[in-house]
Amino acid sequence: MTFSTLLVFLSLIHSILQLPGDTERFWTADSLTGFHYQINSQSALTWHQARKNCQQQNAELLSITEIQEETYLREITKNMDSALWIGLNNLNFNSGWQWIGSSPLRYLNWAPGSPFPAPGKLCAMLNPRRASKWENQACNQKHGYICKRGNSTLESLNIPSDHFGTIKCPDGWLPYSGHCYMIHRESKVWKEALTSCKTQDGNLASMHNIAENSFIVSELGYKPAEELWIGLNALKIQMYFEWSDGTPVTYIKWLRGQPSYARRQEDCVVMKGQDGYWAANVCEKKLGYICKRTPFPQAPREVESIDPGCQRGWKRHGFHCYLVGHTFVTFSDANKTCEKSNGYLATVEDRNEQAYLISLTGLRSEKYFWIGLSDVEEQGTFKWTNGEEVLFTHWNSAMPGGKSGCVAMETGIAAGLWDVLSCEKTAQFLCKQWADGVTHPPIPLATLAPTCPEGWDTSNYISSCFKIFVREGNQKKSWFEAEDFCREIGGHLITINRKEVKHLIWQMVLDKGFIFQHFWMGLIYLNSDEGYTWIDGSPVIYENWNEEEPNNDKGIEHCGTFEGSPKMQWNDLYCEHLLNWICEIKKGIPLKPEPSTKFDYKVTDDGWVIYEDKQYYFSTENVHMEKAWDICKKKFADLAVIDSESERKFLWRYIYTKNRMNSYFIGLTVSFDQKFSWLDGTPVNYVAWAPNEPNFVNNDENCVVMNKDFGFWNDINCGIKNAFICERHNHSTHSEFAPTAPSPLGGCPETWLLFNNKCYKIFGSSEAERLTWHAARNTCIKLGGNLASIHNNQVQAFLTFHLKDVMAETWIGLNDINMESHYLWTDGSLFDYAKWAINFPFRDRYIRVDWTFITQETDCIAMMKRSVGEEGNWGNNDCQQNKSYICQMDSKPDFLHSPAIPASDIIHYGNNSYSIIRSKMNWEEARNTCKEKSLELASILDHYSALLLWLYVLQFGEPAWIGLNSNVTDGYYKWTDNRRIKYSNWARREPKQKIACVYLNLDGTWKTAFCDENYFAVCKQSDVIAPIDPPQHPGKCPKSTNHISWIPFHGHCYFFNAHSTTWAESSTECIRLGATLVSIEDLVESKFLADTIEAHKGETSGFWTGIYQNVDGLWLWLDKTAVDFVNWNKGQPSSNQSEYCVEMSASSGYWNTIPCSSVKGSICKKPKMIEAQPSENQIIKKEAPAHSTVWILIILVLILVGAGLTAYFLFRKKRQNKLQTDASFNNVLLEHRDTVPGVSDAKDSVDKKEQNEHTVI
Repeated sequence: MTFSTLLVFLSLIHSILQLPGDTERFWTADSLTGFHYQINSQSALTWHQARKNCQQQNAELLSITEIQEETYLREITKNMDSALWIGLNNLNFNSGWQWIGSSPLRYLNWAPGSPFPAPGKLCAMLNPRRASKWENQACNQKHGYICKRGNSTLESLNIPSDHFGTIKCPDGWLPYSGHCYMIHRESKVWKEALTSCKTQDGNLASMHNIAENSFIVSELGYKPAEELWIGLNALKIQMYFEWSDGTPVTYIKWLRGQPSYARRQEDCVVMKGQDGYWAANVCEKKLGYICKRTPFPQAPREVESIDPGCQRGWKRHGFHCYLVGHTFVTFSDANKTCEKSNGYLATVEDRNEQAYLISLTGLRSEKYFWIGLSDVEEQGTFKWTNGEEVLFTHWNSAMPGGKSGCVAMETGIAAGLWDVLSCEKTAQFLCKQWADGVTHPPIPLATLAPTCPEGWDTSNYISSCFKIFVREGNQKKSWFEAEDFCREIGGHLITINRKEVKHLIWQMVLDKGFIFQHFWMGLIYLNSDEGYTWIDGSPVIYENWNEEEPNNDKGIEHCGTFEGSPKMQWNDLYCEHLLNWICEIKKGIPLKPEPSTKFDYKVTDDGWVIYEDKQYYFSTENVHMEKAWDICKKKFADLAVIDSESERKFLWRYIYTKNRMNSYFIGLTVSFDQKFSWLDGTPVNYVAWAPNEPNFVNNDENCVVMNKDFGFWNDINCGIKNAFICERHNHSTHSEFAPTAPSPLGGCPETWLLFNNKCYKIFGSSEAERLTWHAARNTCIKLGGNLASIHNNQVQAFLTFHLKDVMAETWIGLNDINMESHYLWTDGSLFDYAKWAINFPFRDRYIRVDWTFITQETDCIAMMKRSVGEEGNWGNNDCQQNKSYICQMDSKPDFLHSPAIPASDIIHYGNNSYSIIRSKMNWEEARNTCKEKSLELASILDHYSALLLWLYVLQFGEPAWIGLNSNVTDGYYKWTDNRRIKYSNWARREPKQKIACVYLNLDGTWKTAFCDENYFAVCKQSDVIAPIDPPQHPGKCPKSTNHISWIPFHGHCYFFNAHSTTWAESSTECIRLGATLVSIEDLVESKFLADTIEAHKGETSGFWTGIYQNVDGLWLWLDKTAVDFVNWNKGQPSSNQSEYCVEMSASSGYWNTIPCSSVKGSICKKPKMIEAQPSENQIIKKEAPAHSTVWILIILVLILVGAGLTAYFLFRKKRQNKLQTDASFNNVLLEHRDTVPGVSDAKDSVDKKEQNEHTVI
């Protein structure tokens, strides 16, 4: 056991003892740090939902600031499979990665390749499968998460209440909060700078909160253009940052894109940029630096100094003095208090003043300080109480957001941000006044009012000029292009921060006829903590958002637009959207020439669009990816490779402005391990994924499309049809036909099956081998393939044949997991073929569980084990069921080619051998040729034999005679080798010839032809002795006419009709043919009937018989035959009083009672016709009753149908007692006889008697 494991074990034991009660039982405590963790690995929430869930438990999403904490978490999550949200994010557009809450990002544990620089991947996860390292993902994805709570050891250093007291610093050093600070601008490497500070009894500066950082930015003479060393470094432990003075790391302010550790050498930190953000840098770079030291010892009872020009207690900054009010008052009372001191509630004119005020209040424990801004005078328009123009704002997130009230500056974590509060709320306040002796700026002398350039509009109350720019198609501009255009001519995109501007612009839109068009304005969202700002720096003091806006749809809408309508309402849009725009310039500013923006696409002679050294073809048809790639190759091109932002925007603008298709395949592919590659081998050095993409839905989205809406990319199943972009280089040969090399023939690994240059292997013959759909797919992928896809009848037949010995249903790669009833192959191939079983597919069903209806999802497809003729057909199933499965991969030249079906003269299957005669001849010649080889024309007795022979015949590409014919049997079809017909596979509208021979067609079906036609032939030899035709009683059956074939058996003729009708309709049809619905007199006849109808179970589930129950509850045969034999199915006959007719099951031969209104096939039966006068009285006696009762039977049928069920049930109830007295007779007939089946073990004795009897149709 390692030491860290021991710590984890002790911590877990300690947590159990420390956290009693139901509310705490899900938390784990680390006794060494005092933190508690809740790991929600089974949840599925977005990052923001997960954070809210943690906050509802008085906790926060996990932050990790120490190495030992990372070790602890790695130990307790190591057995988990799924990634978990943590609090790390990059949601602030100005700053770098940061922990949610107050924890500093001082320890880095990114997984290799992370953070991945993709749009929208702004939230981080801890991935147990990668040693608990961090990865960035789109915040809208759903994962588990980790909450953390407890007393932090990393809270900001406590500042003494007298931190504004006087301290003494050396000359040139400035005091703040108990320390002295000084900037040195001589360039030194980091270690030299540290040494220099130490020689001055100090250290490189450490900063522990935003107030201290703001002091350095606003008071110490810091210049935004310079870079200065501070004390933060990771020299002791790489990627673990510490202060050089040894103080705790409680605050870090990383710059956007930081901390950067690209070269693994950026171990030292600098302050840089306008707002004093921090960035990691190599320590050997020579820069200026900031020192920090303790002050001189303070003399006892030293009187607090007074800042020059200020009253006692006020602090000087620039030309003004400031007072921090110590009482809690309303906004109105705060303003009055300031006025009593000849001041006013503080105004904020710029960033520098804002930073200074943060240094005054940021460390205070009070939450808010009033400043002088409100919309009390005019709701929706914020103004300073002293009447000054609002030149700067610093709103908190979502502020003002339509709120009305008074403005206060926040402290603590959000120090300096402005919130709109109720004016009646009490808070402390900031007063401001001019310092004594300061000369106020002179009032400007009245001058001639400047005018606007020709074509620009304004009003007397507005100091700016405005012009609308409307363009067509690709001449419209993105927000950034529009801003660049306005800046080129001397202005900016329009700022609408007053209602007067709004009214003026609406009048301009109305006058110029641009109603309801949308225009860019200068509003942009750069910082999630600060909200929207105007690009020209104007304060946001007026808002006019449309309902439910701004909504930042998909996380990419950061630029402001407005609609040219009377309300002039605002909306947020994706900044690359193409719109018209309005520019604003200040009056009196000279107008510069408009930049040349005329743009048109260059096109080659054959219609390809030119961009730099590339040419593009944009398709106008939707195809699957393989076909798209093939079309490009035929054009001596490839699917487009996009390797820069400028190229992506060029392609996007073309498809957007040309009103092309919705999405286009490009040449990027995604492997199963989620790695990206270009089809032409170009390295992937640029990506442009749409928000929440790539999402690898169902792990079968292996192709990539560019969307028309924004030009971003989306991973997609390769089988979904889309448009596509082909790309060629300027030096390419321009031709429409490229040579396409055929795929090389290959072989398969041992135990795999080769067919059509693909390799297949079936798993799951045993129960232990069977897997869920997803697990089966993963297994196939690990073997180098995927679950099988089926695109034609041949592959379907091949796989079905090889599934003959697999008892379970078998997974294939088809599914509708991504979208209900939208079926896709998981290998990305086109869904162009289907073989659904009857009643499949069906949509997801609702099932009731504990009185609640839930969805039973059936999204995965399996080849099924069903009735004869449907083996291998497809059905949708629950993906979580364990089934057999088929893996598929491409064949490889490395393996010896061994065809799955050998192209030889003889093939073997079961007890049979087959040979094909590869010369054309008529049916009789074919039969004789087979006989010469001691063979017979082939009989096909089951579905698997049929599949095998069809695949065999396909190899030679010619139809072949088989042994089925009706030319020597008075029109009914039989096999020439006397085998029983238990299976058939007639083509549509077959058999259509009255006297004909039968051949196996190339589509696998059977067709009739005149026997003198010429085809190949299939011969057969069987190890099973062929049956001999059964002995027949004297007499003949009617000749076959109009598709009615009478089959002789013993002394009767039988007509089998698979067309489904009611019992009454079937009985009437039999009477019309001079017969009755069949009566069954013994086991021999039952077996003959069962064997015959088995071949038709794919057409109907059962056949009507002539037995029925009369009103007395007695079972009778329609033809008056005595009821001395029955063959009831288990649980039959039913006690249901509406079921008094009987079907024979086509699959088992057993009898079932069902309502007479049901529709089934039928069997008609009548005696054979005797050609000569019979000499035996028995025959006459047998025939006479049957023929003499035809009219009686018709009357009986009419009575059964016409009398209705009502009279029947009344009479049955009246007779109930009498029926009970007859039970001794009925019980003999109603007994289930296991020894009398359609197919039963007890038939052995009958088989001996009937082994030479044979049925035909």
